[in-house]
Amino acid sequence: MNAEETITQGEYDILGTEQLQKIYGGDLGEALKYYRQAAGLTARELSRKMNITPAALSNYENNKRRPDLEFIRDVAHQLDLSIDTLLESI
Repeated sequence: MNAEETITQGEYDILGTEQLQKIYGGDLGEALKYYRQAAGLTARELSRKMNITPAALSNYENNKRRPDLEFIRDVAHQLDLSIDTLLESI
């Protein structure tokens, strides 16, 4: 995939190559934790909203697991952020 190509999944936001590199190479976990705390949510509260376990969210926040596009879209929605805003911080 070259820099001009993008990935889209259904009606999800479009993610370009640069954004995908941030997801897989940057500190997305730190950004997730920062924005979760800024929204005034505990990990348990956010995990309930997203229908995932607190352990799964912890794995994302501690960079032990890399999120897929659906997770990125859902967490941005739950935190009332655009995907761009979430990824700009990493």
